[in-house]
Amino acid sequence: MKQLVLSYSFFIISVLLTKKFAFAYTFQFSILILPLLFLGEKQLGLKKLKAIIAGILSSIIYFPFINFSNLYLYTLPQAFAEEVFFRAFLQNKIAEKINIHLSIIITSLLFAIPHIILRPDIFSALTFFPSILFGYLYYYTKSVWSSFIFHYFSNLFLWSNQELIFDIIKVCIF
Repeated sequence: MKQLVLSYSFFIISVLLTKKFAFAYTFQFSILILPLLFLGEKQLGLKKLKAIIAGILSSIIYFPFINFSNLYLYTLPQAFAEEVFFRAFLQNKIAEKINIHLSIIITSLLFAIPHIILRPDIFSALTFFPSILFGYLYYYTKSVWSSFIFHYFSNLFLWSNQELIFDIIKVCIF
């Protein structure tokens, strides 16, 4: 558990630094991807073709609403790194101590915090909800591929429909 707290603390520090200094993004990304050095195939599930298929199938709901003219390919490594850190590392470590459902909720809260730090608005706070889906995809497939693919397409959906989503949020809140 000490490793989890230390890793997450360094990650939050890197997020705060990134907010002030763009070059700190490299430090942030390095922390996210670091678990690749010590996690095994069991935690990552990188050889599971079914998980890739599950990720694509779960993302199909987004396809009609995505502007495929801009795929934001530069965001692929970030989404992958986040899934390695938050699902394969944090969620698994937390699940060793408590039940998986509570682990997914706690991991989703931890996932939303850096998004809120970088962009303090309701949009960032709402990352908590798709994070729960990422967590269950990872849990049921035992692979970061499924959560990574769904995460990436969730981002594409969000960026393709930002104005519409903001309008819906405004109507619901106000």
